[in-house]
Formats: sequence, structure tokens, C-alpha cells
Amino acid sequence: MRYASEVQELFACPFCRELFTPVEGPRCPQCDVELVPLRRLPPSLDVLSDQAARGEPVSPEDVRLPLTFWRRGRGALFVLSCAGLALFFSPWVEITSPRTVTLSGFDLARGTAGWLWGGALGYFLLVPLVLSRRSVWQLRGARVIATVFAAMTLVEVAMLALVPPAQHRLVKVVFELDWGLYASGLVSVLATAISVRLGGGLRDMRDLGPAPQTSDGELVH
Repeated sequence: MRYASEVQELFACPFCRELFTPVEGPRCPQCDVELVPLRRLPPSLDVLSDQAARGEPVSPEDVRLPLTFWRRGRGALFVLSCAGLALFFSPWVEITSPRTVTLSGFDLARGTAGWLWGGALGYFLLVPLVLSRRSVWQLRGARVIATVFAAMTLVEVAMLALVPPAQHRLVKVVFELDWGLYASGLVSVLATAISVRLGGGLRDMRDLGPAPQTSDGELVH
């Protein structure tokens, strides 16, 4: 009994599933994600495979979904991540003085605003993150990290809009924020809202398709 209580006190990273004790800190040092109690994590793929091999029932939220499953925020977040990456190369700032030039998020990141790479990297990582989550539990377990990745561009857009760059004392730069910046912010808002609810609820699972079966052909209720 004492061993079982010690196991329950273990914490794990919902992203990489590395285990930690309570004294090792509240966040995963590799993924920078807040740790959660091990008992709250869904079964791993190895556990599900063992259950299927033994003919044990698999809960609907643990059923492996097809790669083309697009509901419960999975497809929408994938599309928004691709759109966010594309908008990174759209016009973000239009400079009219001392010379006329239009800069994209990519151009700004290559210049003095290197911190803008964070938002693009967040979208880039969201694509494989969403595609690799093939069950409702896995989607729900990725909510925190997906929300962080999706919100990074929104923070960058807010900083550019609210804190304009400092002017040089000899050369005055006149610029306007372009449509690409606002579109990137809108996409980030939508992606963040979807990430918070990624995987949906557990009350109604009818959108997952037919009820799962054990290896013996019995329905799981």
C-alpha cells in the first residue's frame, strides 16, 4: 500500500511523459511544461497496445483515431497553424520614410527583432504536435503546450502594436503596421481559443464514430 501511494505522488510531463518527484520542481526542464500528477495522464501507446493484445476493453477516449480525423479542434488547429506560418511571410510593417519598404515577419525576425522567431517556431511545432495526437486523451493532454505555442504570435503582435521600436536620434523612421500583422494576431487568437478546448469533452463521444470493440468483438460501452 505504501508503494502504491508513492507511485501516485509521482508527477509527469504531459508532453514527453518524463517522470518527476514533487521536490524536482513544477515544470519539465526539457519541455518547459507544467507537470501533472501521473494518475491524471491517459494511458500511453504501449499500455493501450498491451490492452488490445490481451483483449481488454479500450475506453472511447483512448481509441486510436485515423490520421484524417479533423473534429474536436484537431483539423482546425492544423489549418490555423499552417495559416500562421504563411502569414509570417506576409507584409507586417510598411516603412514610408526615410525610404519606402515593406517588411514581413520573416524580414523583421532576420533583422533586429529576432524574438519574432518564437511565434513561427510555435506554429511549426504545432503541426507535428497535432498530427501525432491520435486519441481524445492525447489531444486533451496536449492542451497546455498547444495553447502556449498558439499564443506566442499573439504576444509578439501585441508587443509590436503597443511598444513601437525606439527612434534613432538622427534618422526618423515613419512606418505603419500592415494587414499581415493584424491577420497573424487574429489567427493566433483563434488558434489559442481552439487549443484551450483541444480534444473536446468526454460526455458525448458519438462524433468518434462506431463504438470501439475488444479484440474478441465485444462492444465497449
